[in-house]
Amino acid sequence: MSTQLISNYFRLHNVNQFKESINETANSVYYVFAARHLTYPSGDNVIGSVTNTTENVLYIPYEEMIFGKRVSANDVAVMIPRYDWTVNTKYAAYRSNEDLTNKIFFVSVQSGSTRHIFKCLDNNSNAFSVNAPDITQTSANDEYYSTNDGYQWKYMYSITSSQFEKFATSDLIPVFANTLVTGNAVSGAIDNIQVVYRGSNYNTTLANTFISTDLRIGGDPTKYNLANNASSSNNFYTGSFIYLTGGTGAGQGRRIVDYTVIGGSKTITLSSAFTTNPISGTTYEVTPAVAIAGDGKNAEARAIVNTSAANTISRIEIINRGSGYTWASATVSGNTGGISNNANLRVEQGPKGGHGFNPEFELMGTSLCISVNFANSEVNTIPTENDFRTIGLIKDPLFKSVELSLSSPNGSFTIGESVIQSNSNATGIVTDWDSISTLKITNVNGVFLTAQIVTGSTSGSTGTVGSFNINGKAKNFNTFDQRHRFTFTPISGTFQEDEVVYQTDQYFTNAFFHSISDNSLHVTHLKGVLNTGNTLIGVNSNATANLLFAFPPDLVNQSGEILYVENESPISRSNSQSETIKLILQF
Repeated sequence: MSTQLISNYFRLHNVNQFKESINETANSVYYVFAARHLTYPSGDNVIGSVTNTTENVLYIPYEEMIFGKRVSANDVAVMIPRYDWTVNTKYAAYRSNEDLTNKIFFVSVQSGSTRHIFKCLDNNSNAFSVNAPDITQTSANDEYYSTNDGYQWKYMYSITSSQFEKFATSDLIPVFANTLVTGNAVSGAIDNIQVVYRGSNYNTTLANTFISTDLRIGGDPTKYNLANNASSSNNFYTGSFIYLTGGTGAGQGRRIVDYTVIGGSKTITLSSAFTTNPISGTTYEVTPAVAIAGDGKNAEARAIVNTSAANTISRIEIINRGSGYTWASATVSGNTGGISNNANLRVEQGPKGGHGFNPEFELMGTSLCISVNFANSEVNTIPTENDFRTIGLIKDPLFKSVELSLSSPNGSFTIGESVIQSNSNATGIVTDWDSISTLKITNVNGVFLTAQIVTGSTSGSTGTVGSFNINGKAKNFNTFDQRHRFTFTPISGTFQEDEVVYQTDQYFTNAFFHSISDNSLHVTHLKGVLNTGNTLIGVNSNATANLLFAFPPDLVNQSGEILYVENESPISRSNSQSETIKLILQF
């Protein structure tokens, strides 16, 4: 029996394919829609379930759909789990040999109105985190930085308050890569070396301060004297590491290749001269060195000894993380101090490109948020009456009745031919051409642009689009209204929201009343045909009205693909409010 792995690269690939489908030249068009103004079968206290049936993806959504708004590239973000930093919490550390899927190894820290995301590279042997990562103590080009509790953090990116408000949920936050962080990432760098076993009796430790007579003995830039408290045994520090901890030259380290004791002089020879020479007053530490083997270059580290615990190795400090390592191993050297058992180390291999190079992948970005704001009436193109309790996502629906006002027409468009706009890849089928400027089309796929040319596929006729008229309204393709619309003359009474309306026989022709606005009457769930010139009757209100002209829904019924449906508690609409709709797609 086989075992399988679907990597996060595959999941993130699907996430990014969706994002790219909005922006690419031959793009798809997506709309977030609002649907169902009718109460759930068991009442609105029991939210109706949604199952993956043909009815629920082909028939019911189109019956219940009220309106929709187009998704733009700015409405989409890759999402990662939300872990707000909390004091006295044990956070997991990045480990290249562990499945991190369900581990909390990164945190969000709020500073003012901005949130900053940090990845944990080391958790101080699974200690409690008591000091929050602080953005003012690090920067985009830092390899990592340490807090006082021993944790090591890598700054990844930040989220503005507007980005957070638009996309974040209680469980997820968006990813917006910091280009400075990604640009400073180093592929194949060694950022962390773990102490698997601490060993003991690593006695080659020393901390002191250079004085003037210790510096560059005999004018040799590689020779220095150690303090009087250094070992009196020849070669005791050979193979160890000296690191300048303070003063001039601080931050440099060199391997000790020889240690000689002659009389009162205790002289070390370095592997190479310091770039910046230390001076009197520069402080230093001698510790065991760390030998790093691998296929990269320039990585350097030293071992920090716990002198209060049998001189065990407490941690490994990276001096230079190097680059280009696809494999590496590390051992503690400088062991002439009489160790009784060796420490065991493991090199943590960084993610592809280095820490911070691809935050979406590194931080488990396998979800996508589509966030669309229904801003009151969207300039009188969507209803502000009644309510809705279903939201969803539809891909590439077709608009049914579109008029293009053309300037500089050339030729004569023919009924039934396709027209295309090469700049937008939008297409439609001609239903009428008045031979002057008005071109009527149906089955419109994509989004026509103004000031761009449309061309007839068979006639070769052309014209430049000046404006749109969709289903009798001057508007663009940013929204659609899926209600059946009628101009009317009221006769008697007032129709009630959500009541059944009919003509002659409600069992053969009926619909549900939605609202009256802009001198039009709107219904949904239409079964049969409501004839103009006839009277419409409300079942509950007994209200009546004479229907004058009919306008169909903006979209062709059952066109496009329903990708997502979610039932919610009722949301009442108003001309003085907006609703932010967040759809979370898991990949």
